[in-house]
Amino acid sequence: MHLPRPTRWRTFASAHYRPFQAIAVGQAFTGSYASDALFVPLLLRLGAPAALVVAVGAAPVGGAALQAFAPQILRRFEGNLRGLTLALTLAEVRGFVLAAIVAGVAAGIVDHLAGIVLISATVAIGQTAGVLSGSNISLWTAVVLPDAERRLVGPRMGALTMALSTVLLLPAGFVLDAGTQAIGLWIYAAFFLVSGVASMLTPFAVTRLPRPGRVLVARETPGATEVPPGFRRFRDVSVIASFGQGLLPALSLYALSVLGMSPGFAVALSGVGAAGALAGSLAAGSFLFRGSSSRVLRASFLLRAVAAVSCAAAIPANPIAPALLLIGAALFNGGGNAGVLATNERLYRLVPTQARVRFQSRFVGATAAAAGAGAAVCAITLALAPPVAWAAYTALYAGSAISRTIATLRSEVSGSWSSPSAPPVETSFPGDGIGSS
Repeated sequence: MHLPRPTRWRTFASAHYRPFQAIAVGQAFTGSYASDALFVPLLLRLGAPAALVVAVGAAPVGGAALQAFAPQILRRFEGNLRGLTLALTLAEVRGFVLAAIVAGVAAGIVDHLAGIVLISATVAIGQTAGVLSGSNISLWTAVVLPDAERRLVGPRMGALTMALSTVLLLPAGFVLDAGTQAIGLWIYAAFFLVSGVASMLTPFAVTRLPRPGRVLVARETPGATEVPPGFRRFRDVSVIASFGQGLLPALSLYALSVLGMSPGFAVALSGVGAAGALAGSLAAGSFLFRGSSSRVLRASFLLRAVAAVSCAAAIPANPIAPALLLIGAALFNGGGNAGVLATNERLYRLVPTQARVRFQSRFVGATAAAAGAGAAVCAITLALAPPVAWAAYTALYAGSAISRTIATLRSEVSGSWSSPSAPPVETSFPGDGIGSS
């Protein structure tokens, strides 16, 4: 039984890992108050069509395909991974920009159409940079930290982010509904402003991370790099699953535009999702320290297929449709967060340390492109089928379930639930003074 161990958390809580803790806190505020939990109800309130909301939300997923050019970008930056990551993390403080735009709309200085355009551009560009920043921070831990430390830091950063996001989002739904009735759009500006202030922690913390030195990637010549065994199958299965991820319209969008729920309920959906992500992060993070990443990844595909079926059943005629969406949100995010941890662990176990930059960029580029293609299908479907919108959403959820089921069946897994590449004994980490257990 692999349960979260307090001593590992005490190790992560030490001053040695303070920058990683600060990044997690900053990302929690950005993800809670400057991302889809708030911009989806805001854009719909301003009159944006559902297809545009899907396209804006999907831009960061497809934009992450730019990670495929990480080796070339790093060469352009002369291997300055620290500088590149710091530049990207400046997008985490986009809450200030969003607050200014919404304040302009609320004051009547900016009309609704211009507000929709400006908010959409800020979210699309800012979240794309944020996704790339997250990928670079993950890559940073992979090339700077020893594997045992990487397995300690990554999952606990994610768990801390999700724990704080849950605390931030669950009451925010009630505040948003009450604030909208009392002060209108100004409540959105207030949330964005809080996000901007707190998110300043992220770029500040990146400046305090251990310096990786120059991370140079040699130019690849034909046949020079041998593809690690199992990498192609792993990448191809992940591409199939990522296409299914792109097919998913935001659950909050469905709740607002089809079921007629309030903006507060939409934010609560995100809060429940954050709680599910926290559970997935805690469970998978502890297990992956010494367990099979391929089996966790396959289980996460299955969990997300079940989540998609739950959402597909949330048709307007179903009296428990809102409850099914809440269940779907918890399962999607729980399986998704576990899947992200398992994916990173699987990738870094398959690929030698000296080749991680190259193969991580290939992998992220391929999966992001697949997710972007799925999102394009989603947006086109919703744009062409507004009269029977609930049926279009149901078909998209069903398509996502099918994609995740195929990925589940095609996944290649290890012979047991234990990982032969995991450390055989517990390792001491800097700053703990004891063996972590």
